[in-house]
Amino acid sequence: MRYVIVQGDGMADHPLEELSGETPLEAASTPNMDEVASAGIIGTVNTIPPGMPPGSSVGNMSLMGLDPKEYFTGRASLEARGQGVEVEKDDVVFRCNLVKLGKGDGNITMDDYSGGHPVPDRAERYLELLDEEIGTGEFRFYSGVSYRNLLVWKDGRKEMVPEDISLTPPHDITGEPVEEHLPEGSGSEKLLRLQKEAEKFLSEESETFNGIWFWGAGVKPDLPTFQDRYGLTGSVISAVDLIKGLGVYTGLSSVAVEGATGSIDTNYEGKVLAARASLEEGSLVFLHVEAPDEASHAGDLDLKMKAIERIDSRVVGPLIDHLSGVEDSRLLLVTDHITGLESRTHERGSVPFAMAEFAGSGVSPWRNFDEGEASRTGNDFKAGADLIDEFLGKGVRNGSKRESFYRA
Repeated sequence: MRYVIVQGDGMADHPLEELSGETPLEAASTPNMDEVASAGIIGTVNTIPPGMPPGSSVGNMSLMGLDPKEYFTGRASLEARGQGVEVEKDDVVFRCNLVKLGKGDGNITMDDYSGGHPVPDRAERYLELLDEEIGTGEFRFYSGVSYRNLLVWKDGRKEMVPEDISLTPPHDITGEPVEEHLPEGSGSEKLLRLQKEAEKFLSEESETFNGIWFWGAGVKPDLPTFQDRYGLTGSVISAVDLIKGLGVYTGLSSVAVEGATGSIDTNYEGKVLAARASLEEGSLVFLHVEAPDEASHAGDLDLKMKAIERIDSRVVGPLIDHLSGVEDSRLLLVTDHITGLESRTHERGSVPFAMAEFAGSGVSPWRNFDEGEASRTGNDFKAGADLIDEFLGKGVRNGSKRESFYRA
């Protein structure tokens, strides 16, 4: 059996007045996603356990078949693995965004959590300069992709408790004063000093980003692999270090795709070609597209719908064509969390999924892939790991007697 998971990051949303009460998924043209829903089953899944932050780290861990309440140790350490940064058990890793800070009404505000989405080469150059200017043997900066970078606090756990520091994701406070969201608690004094030193340096060097912002503290996790749990090997395909790191920690190979940017202009066709090639060697592909999430954080409705439609036509459609000729193959279409256009941030709540076997299957009755259609079916998974168990043929781990959703 060959398995493909297509994860459109942050696709789920709420009904919008601009769309006459429809969600972006409902309003977008998605004939291929609809075909997946019609060839198999559609339903909802809760990827964010109660009490945990709604975000890509928790949501995607769920969609890799793991319970975040048991295994989640913070976001940034996962990103470090995706970047190939070696982390020891006492190190603490922080996500380090390049940001644009503004001044208004006497307050410093978070004008742009992404620092204008600098091109990777430019961002990398400034991270190297930052590391030379304010980095030490204790603190090291590492460049990622564009604004997404890392700080590693060597042996930080000997001085602070990662769980006791309060850090706010910058995309949660766009346009807001930052004062109430600065680092607080264990270890915060040193982080604040680094942020101030970076602001002084960057304000003299760059116009589009003039500061850094720490969040997502994490320590090295210990995650069981897909081979351990399902007897499967495979690949992860993503432009985002977080997803790469999760994949590598769970035993998947990270496949580099030229032109994969994490934005609307990513190389969709290259990702599909990489998925097809990966299925020749392994049994599982986790293919991630970041673009809908980025559009939601920007509050750009047109861009979000364009991202959804590109995933449909340039990823899902070609994969259906390929898998229709592959005996014993399954496709799962899902998203990791709601990213609201109005809130411009991640939100908790059930999200739609659709999964089907294509070789030899028919399409009837026709169903749309969207939040409303999914919720009306009553096919609801309380945990992302249960959905993955079902998709990979292992049954639901809570002991459900539910028969297989797949059609004969």
